[in-house]
Amino acid sequence: MNTIALDNKTYNNIEWYARQKNISVTEAAISVLNSFLDKIKPKEHQKDKFYIAPEVKALEVGFQCPNELSDDYKKEMGEILTEKYL
Repeated sequence: MNTIALDNKTYNNIEWYARQKNISVTEAAISVLNSFLDKIKPKEHQKDKFYIAPEVKALEVGFQCPNELSDDYKKEMGEILTEKYL
């Protein structure tokens, strides 16, 4: 078991919290520290969470937009539909 040093104000706050929750000061300190450490722990990345089989990764393809792609796609789509149906 290790010992940590706390100033009086911090100890009194932990003691108050322990009384409110009906637990010992040690349990309160451990609870508060674990809660704090859980909040600052780095989050697990979505990529690391799941295993992707090599066969599935092989299906992954990249998409590149053509350089001649129009910024005004609505106008371009309108022209195409006009030619098609008129």
